[in-house]
Amino acid sequence: MSNLARTERLRLVDEARRAGEDAPTLCEGWTTRDLATHLVIRERHPVAALGIFVPKFEGKREDQEQVYASMTYSRLLGLVASPPRWAPGGWPGVESVMNTAEYLVHHEDIRRAAIEWIPRRLSQTENRAVWAACRTALLPFAAKAEGRVEINSPGFGQRGAGGKGDGRTATITGAPVEILLYLMGREKHALVDVK
Repeated sequence: MSNLARTERLRLVDEARRAGEDAPTLCEGWTTRDLATHLVIRERHPVAALGIFVPKFEGKREDQEQVYASMTYSRLLGLVASPPRWAPGGWPGVESVMNTAEYLVHHEDIRRAAIEWIPRRLSQTENRAVWAACRTALLPFAAKAEGRVEINSPGFGQRGAGGKGDGRTATITGAPVEILLYLMGREKHALVDVK
């Protein structure tokens, strides 16, 4: 598989392995082990994964977390690296839509939690895939904003959404990966210009 979702999945696993299971992430209170557990549950136990957002399923999520807590870190990362064939997240086409933003952002959650890190340079092809993910992530972000939100990535384009509220427009400018991080709640760690 040569799509960015698959590539970022494997990059995340390598980064998590290097960082170690107790390394912090940008996900408040989560270590790399917690993040890996989240990714496995999201993919292999979708009903339990609903427990992140729906209180009714929180017990199922906690039960699955306990199952993976006793697993070795190496084995857990092996599950992250190899999606089951039956999971939609591993199907060509669906994988890109479901997992490009998820794995890229969580990869950066590990990288940027380190004391020292430098921004990555993605290829043009990878940046185009991230820009597509930005356009998708813009809609839920703009739905919560007070006014219109525009994203602008020189060389890749611009897009706007929303417009309710006080009539102001916020423009977020940066590389596609930085805009995606901002839209996905990593505002403090995204290298963007917001006006």
